Amino acid sequence: MGRPYTEEEREDLKRKIKNIASLIFIEEGFKNCKIQEITKKAGISMGGFYTFYKDKEALYEEILGDETNRIRQKILTIIDEENQTPHEFFSDLANVFLEKTSTNKFYTSEYSGLLESMVWNNNTSGSQDNLDFIKKLKHIWAGKGYFLKASEEEIASAVATLAVLCMQKEMIGEGFSYWYEKIQKLILEFI
Repeated sequence: MGRPYTEEEREDLKRKIKNIASLIFIEEGFKNCKIQEITKKAGISMGGFYTFYKDKEALYEEILGDETNRIRQKILTIIDEENQTPHEFFSDLANVFLEKTSTNKFYTSEYSGLLESMVWNNNTSGSQDNLDFIKKLKHIWAGKGYFLKASEEEIASAVATLAVLCMQKEMIGEGFSYWYEKIQKLILEFI
């Protein structure tokens, strides 16, 4: 049995585990990520991993929450400091969805992707977090003279529609570009 970690060592090691796991989740997805691969790259034992996380799902959920919070803060900063209009934001958001769902397995994981956690949730807490975030966006825009006619729930539904469309691009096939453009335009007019 090894010596106990100092608080600083624990924080550093936990950060290292999360960074390594994040890269694996991005490149290989949740299903193909193995705890043994994480521990090997982090230089710790399996027991060392379990002192920090109950299982791979707990690690994934923590990374997902951290990334959701990071992205939301970045969005708030962009809208507030760079004066991005609602139309510019939602247009850019649709394009980011499209790009990220094509290149980053963390966004569309078979377990629970980042995109899912950011745009909809099956639980009350997640749904409320999403609505609260949209309320913050609307508040910033209102302070800049942009008033959205859609409610928080309607905006959340519109964003979820774009996300679903992007996540199912391969299944939709050749008609994707046509419908993507039409739905994006409709949503922008609605909001």
